[in-house]
Amino acid sequence: MSIHLDPEGNEGTLYPTSGLSLVIPPDRGVHLYASFDSAWEQAVTICLNGQTYGSQLGSFVLRQHFLTIPPQAAEYELTLIGWHKRSNANASLPWVASRGRRIGPVVFAWDDSADDEDYRDTRIKLVTD
Repeated sequence: MSIHLDPEGNEGTLYPTSGLSLVIPPDRGVHLYASFDSAWEQAVTICLNGQTYGSQLGSFVLRQHFLTIPPQAAEYELTLIGWHKRSNANASLPWVASRGRRIGPVVFAWDDSADDEDYRDTRIKLVTD
């Protein structure tokens, strides 16, 4: 397990599969479409070359379901990290890293319970220009 910043900027522990990465070629815009199938609060943090990106995706009103990362001049590593709270939106509960996996070449999925391994609690479809 490794340490990373959760959606609120606090240190959180990741599972080896919490962060899913791929390399984006230069001059390509990235469009991320999020869907959620969970009663619990879900969020996805985004890193470009290990640096936290300014926007997040999530299941409740403070986070959007669609995001575009504009084209970058150089190739970069895009990392998506899934998080959840073990309830609906509740500021007093901590964020917990979700276990993730890729489903095909463009779908990134996370399982929030780590018990049913359905990998449908959070799904991100990635499309490039």
